[in-house]
Amino acid sequence: MNPSVQTVGSLEVAPYLHPQGCRTYVVFDPASKEALLVDPHLDLVRAAHEHVTGDGLTVRWIVDTHTHADHPSGAAPLAQELRATRVAHKEARHTGVTHLPDDEEPLALGDQQVVVRHAPGHTPDHLVLVSDGALFSGDSLFIGGVARTDFLGGDAGQLFDSIHQLMMTLDDETVLYPGHDYAEQTASTIGAERATNPWVRIGDRDQFIKSLTANPPPEPANMAALLRFNKEASDIPLFIDAEETVRLVNEGGAGTVIDVREQEEIEAAHIPGSRHIPMHEVLDRADEVRKTPAPRLLLCKIGQRAAMVQHALAGLGIAGLSVIDGGIMAYVQAGGETAGGDLGAALDAGGCCAAAPPEAE
Repeated sequence: MNPSVQTVGSLEVAPYLHPQGCRTYVVFDPASKEALLVDPHLDLVRAAHEHVTGDGLTVRWIVDTHTHADHPSGAAPLAQELRATRVAHKEARHTGVTHLPDDEEPLALGDQQVVVRHAPGHTPDHLVLVSDGALFSGDSLFIGGVARTDFLGGDAGQLFDSIHQLMMTLDDETVLYPGHDYAEQTASTIGAERATNPWVRIGDRDQFIKSLTANPPPEPANMAALLRFNKEASDIPLFIDAEETVRLVNEGGAGTVIDVREQEEIEAAHIPGSRHIPMHEVLDRADEVRKTPAPRLLLCKIGQRAAMVQHALAGLGIAGLSVIDGGIMAYVQAGGETAGGDLGAALDAGGCCAAAPPEAE
């Protein structure tokens, strides 16, 4: 189902809301039907493709506002499918990007245009897009918040400058479309953020830097793998070996493991911190899968059920799924630690004769 289309100035905007809090935007000129995609999430590739083709849009540009560290970009596959031009800042150095715009360079959509502005702070390569009446702020300015700056070369002082010297110079009525929102909000305005956003209201640059850098949150799960995927436009593998899984779990990635076995198997032995979604419930709980940071690692006893789940979820457009080859048996043999009462029972239980989840409707 396509999202509600909003008219902002001379362009129309369709915001896609991902359960992880990520935002993807289809921006188009209704007269020429030329479109631009902003920060497409890999899970939303199929939905965005169906939207633009169903509405007869021609996608000219696909923009990653920055190098994403918390989710996989769908820019590369969409650009190939739609024969569109990928856009990113030259500092991003993304494989396959062919247009590296200068600051204040316009991207044409028919007779309209969207202007690219360099807005470093969250990352050195961060861009924002300004159109007639709208700001697509990526991961710089959020509704009621701002970006973190403690990794990937971020700089709190640069973020302050980007906000106050660029974004806060726009008209109060300018609609703000952020790259993330964790409270299911779609849009705000520059005026509203100027009046209520506690970070924007800190007018002293030194105080802003001190406050923003005081208590950095944990790094995103699987950040190294995501950065490699997003920079190199490489594929997230369909299978991952047990040794690599052990390494990722030991580095704090247990929360990206989705265990599709039955409850009694989980109780016997499981990876501490992993997410449990039994195979027969996985389609009904697909949003829980979407909320799991990619690459998402699917686990069962030996890998067969996990592969079935991978196929079923692909029918919903969910990507970034890797089956742990050999399942929990291989994981234990590779030295992975488990919790639970009886590892032997876990390996004996759960045959592989279960039917796959039904096809997605």
